[in-house]
Amino acid sequence: MLLADHWGWDIAAENSLKVFVSRWENDTHRPGQTYQVLLCAIFRATPAELGFTRPAAASTLNERLAALESVIDGLTERLGEVAA
Repeated sequence: MLLADHWGWDIAAENSLKVFVSRWENDTHRPGQTYQVLLCAIFRATPAELGFTRPAAASTLNERLAALESVIDGLTERLGEVAA
């Protein structure tokens, strides 16, 4: 809160920040860009060091989507064969 105040940034009140931090720690939510910048400054760490970048997860998601599309295409084809 002190750093945000020093920079003139508006952030959530202390009680709300406690809830946010709990959510971040439990990986149910990710910090927004403002909080990511603040956390990087506070911990003197890069976004990657704090886990804010997830390129591997994105590629894994793309692979899963491609696999799901393949399954759907296969099921659609089989459904067409059964219907004929």
